[in-house]
Amino acid sequence: MQREKTAYLDFLRVAACLMVICGHVTASFLEEVPVGSFTFAVMDAFDCFSVLGVPLFVMISGALMLAEDYKAGFKKLYLGKIGRLVVLYFFWLLLYNTVNYFAGDLETPKEVVLKTLMGEGMYHLWFLPVMAALYLVTPFIRGFAQDRDKCLWFLGLYFLLGILIPTAVLFDFPYRTIVQSLYSQIENYMFVGYLGYFVLGHVLHEFLPQLKGGVLLALGAAGLVSLGIEIHVCNVYSVREGRLSVILNNPLLLTAFVSTTVLFILGRHLPVRGSRMLRQLSGYTLGIYLLHPLMLTVARHLGWNTLFAPPFLSIPLSVALIAAVTFVPVCLLHRIPGVRKWI
Repeated sequence: MQREKTAYLDFLRVAACLMVICGHVTASFLEEVPVGSFTFAVMDAFDCFSVLGVPLFVMISGALMLAEDYKAGFKKLYLGKIGRLVVLYFFWLLLYNTVNYFAGDLETPKEVVLKTLMGEGMYHLWFLPVMAALYLVTPFIRGFAQDRDKCLWFLGLYFLLGILIPTAVLFDFPYRTIVQSLYSQIENYMFVGYLGYFVLGHVLHEFLPQLKGGVLLALGAAGLVSLGIEIHVCNVYSVREGRLSVILNNPLLLTAFVSTTVLFILGRHLPVRGSRMLRQLSGYTLGIYLLHPLMLTVARHLGWNTLFAPPFLSIPLSVALIAAVTFVPVCLLHRIPGVRKWI
């Protein structure tokens, strides 16, 4: 795959990483802010926006791995990529559980080992098994992925069964109970979760024609409206319930799906030129993703708080600070060949 053709994916990967950090920075103090306050509304908006980061990561992986010219046999995929994810998962679980042990959150070394083996630990590591599962099915869907019409049929079903209906049944409408009951009886495992985003990234990367400025502006407006609806509904429900509500703050619901799709399309049309610096930053995003919660924990112990300024200033500054602080050890670790490849 030509480097210039994928340069925008490097840019989107960096953006997705910052969104994930934004979500964790915001969540650190969001529930401590009075519901209904201006500060809460702004922080909730950042939280809703940040939920786009993970599906964006998945779409980028789909764009790369389902491409016709991507070369990866079973051995390279299963022992290489999936094997690495397994090592990453258990290594970082063990690391974070060890940190929790010394912090007093776990009582014995045995509990550290047991929690690690059971896959329990830091909140952000769930993403690694998700990607491993997508890599597992990649050889079996690569064939149909080269057929645009089949991909569109799949995405249509995914949108209906995995996005639209699950969103609709969250709210009251005529015959909702009937729809919910019938939906619960459908064996639709292929059309829920992140597989749809994986295929969508491939379709938009390979088959989407170049769009004109007016169309892009309309799409951008649609993405902003969708995100605005998500933010408004979450805020209204939070005020109504007197506590944080995440009713639409979910990457597998309609508003996030629309906003993420639009973001990917707009990114695809950015005049991004490939550069060594952008490739390096993109290559560091996994390490930053894995390590930044530790930096957040250290920062909190040192007295850091996102409320040191109005949230529209403090959150972007905090995200930049955590990303920069995390970048340094990740950059150093990347210079060690074995470490760079496996952990």
